[in-house]
Amino acid sequence: MLKSEEITSRLTGSLKSLHLPTVRTSYAESALVARREGHSYERYLLELIELECEDRQYRRVERLRRASKLPMEKTM
Repeated sequence: MLKSEEITSRLTGSLKSLHLPTVRTSYAESALVARREGHSYERYLLELIELECEDRQYRRVERLRRASKLPMEKTM
């Protein structure tokens, strides 16, 4: 049987190798909320994946904005 620390270590390592930074930083807090509110495994997983997708979209927009080198003060 795996100890809690070993599970955390292996999970963190796996999420890092899969390049899921938002899931890696959010899974513990989301798990506590899911346990407290009685969410299903599927709902817990859905919330984590949606967080990852939102964060990736935000980072993509920011990366493209910086790459465009357009001044933020300008408006159409």
